[in-house]
Amino acid sequence: MKCFPLSSLIIAWGCGLLLLGQACPSLAAGPFDGKSFHGRIAYSCDGNHNDPDDWASSPMALAILAQFGCQQNLVHFDYNSILNNNFPVWEHQHRQTVMEAARRFGYDARLFFDCQQDVDAAVADLVRHINASSADNPLYFVIAGPMEVPARAIHMSNPIKRRFVYCISHSSWNDGFSARYDFPVSKRSIIESGVQWVQIRDQSLLSTSPYPKSREARDADRLPGLMAPMEAFAPYRWLERPDRDDWLFLWQQFIVSGRPDASDAGMIYFLLTGDEQATPEKLRQLFEGNLPPPISERQVIRLEAENFVELVGYQPQYRKDRSISHRLFVRPVGDAHSARLATRVDQPYMAFRTLYDVAIRYMAGQQPTVFELQIGGQESEQVTAPTGSGWQTVRIPAVQIGRRQRMVLAVHGAPVAIDYVELRRSDSSTLAADPPTASPAAGPATGHARFAVTEPLDDPAALPGQVIVGGKNPGYLKINGGRPLFLTGPDNPEDFLYMGELQPDGTRAGGGQMEIIEFLGQAGVNACHMLMFRMQRCNIKDEGDDTHCPFINHDPSQPLNEKVLDQWDGWLRELEKRGIIVHLEFYNDATDVERMGWVLDSNGRLHPDEERFVRGIVQRFRHHKNIMWGIEESANKLPRTWLKHYRALSRLIAEVDGHHHPIVHSLVTPETKERDIHPDRVMSSDLRDAPHVRVITWLHIPPYGEDFEAQHRAYLKYAGMDADRFVRMKNETEYHRIDRRTARVQNWACIFAGMHSLEANWNVSRQDRRPRAIDGGIALRFIERTNWHRCQPHDELATGSTRWVLADPGREYLAYSYDADGPMGLRQLPAGTYDVLWFDTVTGRAVEQQVKVDTTGDVLWPVPAELGPEVALRARAVPKD
Repeated sequence: MKCFPLSSLIIAWGCGLLLLGQACPSLAAGPFDGKSFHGRIAYSCDGNHNDPDDWASSPMALAILAQFGCQQNLVHFDYNSILNNNFPVWEHQHRQTVMEAARRFGYDARLFFDCQQDVDAAVADLVRHINASSADNPLYFVIAGPMEVPARAIHMSNPIKRRFVYCISHSSWNDGFSARYDFPVSKRSIIESGVQWVQIRDQSLLSTSPYPKSREARDADRLPGLMAPMEAFAPYRWLERPDRDDWLFLWQQFIVSGRPDASDAGMIYFLLTGDEQATPEKLRQLFEGNLPPPISERQVIRLEAENFVELVGYQPQYRKDRSISHRLFVRPVGDAHSARLATRVDQPYMAFRTLYDVAIRYMAGQQPTVFELQIGGQESEQVTAPTGSGWQTVRIPAVQIGRRQRMVLAVHGAPVAIDYVELRRSDSSTLAADPPTASPAAGPATGHARFAVTEPLDDPAALPGQVIVGGKNPGYLKINGGRPLFLTGPDNPEDFLYMGELQPDGTRAGGGQMEIIEFLGQAGVNACHMLMFRMQRCNIKDEGDDTHCPFINHDPSQPLNEKVLDQWDGWLRELEKRGIIVHLEFYNDATDVERMGWVLDSNGRLHPDEERFVRGIVQRFRHHKNIMWGIEESANKLPRTWLKHYRALSRLIAEVDGHHHPIVHSLVTPETKERDIHPDRVMSSDLRDAPHVRVITWLHIPPYGEDFEAQHRAYLKYAGMDADRFVRMKNETEYHRIDRRTARVQNWACIFAGMHSLEANWNVSRQDRRPRAIDGGIALRFIERTNWHRCQPHDELATGSTRWVLADPGREYLAYSYDADGPMGLRQLPAGTYDVLWFDTVTGRAVEQQVKVDTTGDVLWPVPAELGPEVALRARAVPKD
């Protein structure tokens, strides 16, 4: 569907509704795919009493819809819907504003109904559109006013059709709950009728000024005049353009209404993008023609407790308390010790089926409470809610939830008030039962939340959302314009690119690469490693395979094989879609390309064939956000004279890349039992003056099996080498026979040494090693809720059952135990209030608490009863007011 800019909008009516074909709507995440809108839209608002914000929100909503080119999807718009009170001057002003906006932005005037003039016609029109709803033609009903008019229509409609109606709200006032206003109908009347209720976050980011201290101007039957200072209008000042008449019209509505508040229009923005955080700046970008693509799937979906269809033993309660989501919660009624909430989970921009970490926010009490969560016909999950006081959150990790499945939350034991149930997508991709993904192909990858840009770019030369090294040396891994990164995942299979049967065109078939990629996404890890050149002919240990190279006819003197690169590009794209960072290394360990003539010339330049190889690879794959370039695995197996060669390689990679993808130098430890480090023993200190290398990774770190303390010390040794210069990684603990628990604890030992943790012993081409990667994904879920990148090892702060500590002293403390048999503690913890996150490193269960430390000193905290002996905690200081 073509999108028309507001400044030159031309609409041709009478062309009929867009035919959408036979696509199954249950498989679509959201109603808008960036080109066409699946379904119809209705809108209801007030504006005739209480608050003049609709005078700006109504035209803004119509303008947003027009900017996306979706005017023909609007089938109903009613306004002035406060029926028990009315200011005639306000009613008239809003009518003029709405109808002028309809004219400007290309809408049929017959769709618009003034409820003060003919509410029966408005209700009858709504009933007609509700009754026309179906799975292939749903109705999205944006409710930007009180519930009375929508409720009349819904209760007069065909009950069978209501399940195809999605009612969208963002305001407890509109929902019929207020300390000041007496509503005849609340949203509960609508929810219980069988519609789908969609409650998004309050759209206050589109309101740039608070209510005035005096309400006199708002409570009189006259135009309110300016109630906010002019500086409050600054975020919308871009609308004040004499050369953009439609924009100027929108600006004038803010001035007439007295406040810069277009919050209700945020619901239309959400409906077309899936983004719950509309801002004036996002609207500016939209109106300037930069249409945001709709998100593929919402990462967080909050189900307010009062919006569950069935409330057994509970009733809604309004409280003027901003710490409560939408100021509404459900409180227990009667003496029932077995109450429940139940609803069908059906939300726009929701995955067809995936794994969610489920958070339940409740009011803690002094008696034990058990939450039991059941999805569809699956086995239920139980979690014990910690006792205490105040609002707390308990989590159930990795719950498989499908769209339109029934969710039942049963409450056993002492009844407690519940604020909401939040679904936060686990760090894994959709399950195999989801609609199939496209086959690998070149082109941009669908954005994963891990690569989201949420702040100004750190590096303008880097791609937005790309992995970079942020800050000055040593720096830290992060997303350009996004969050910091901790990397964990499998180092093997390093021959990933060459698995399967060699085909005549050089590609591979039957190697299971896509199945491995799917598994990595489901496991929740975020990194892997692979090699591009593994030729035996130039390997000093006679390892490798001469077909393991990307040249035509496997001949390094010939050009790169584009068919092979196409296949690699497809796999890299699929990994990027799943949020996987790829340590993409050029040469296998012990590779000496000088043995086949690729030597530096007298000016230190690479051999032309090697330069063509490296340049071609970097040019081909530098468009990916998820690449970290590796030069050669265990590079110190070659003599010190190779340092000059490595510098030439890193210089060329950086020059051709241009986006500052991190460059990694790989080293083997001198203790390796393979005894293959070169006698020159090049170490990280020899690379301190290599300007393009900012990451060092170590292989064959000595293994200590179940002696976890010795293993932790080994990791600390290498994490500390040149820690002031490089980001440090580990790609391999030297091979030794270990079980799943040993692999898991060793991974935590590396994490708490302050070192990124990839591991060769997690070879995911082997089914028996895959549980190790799953445990790595669980660990990542904890680390991503910390400021790990700011913390340093401080094991001297451990007390009680705590084994190891990372800390940013005074701000954040991370503690870990692999055998907690009593309270865990921290030494010399400063006095203050701390948000404490407990995390079971085996199951991923999490418990959140807030504790107060009265005086600086040693503290001991009991491990929550529902967590096992392998446990981590994060204690984050709450800033003082």
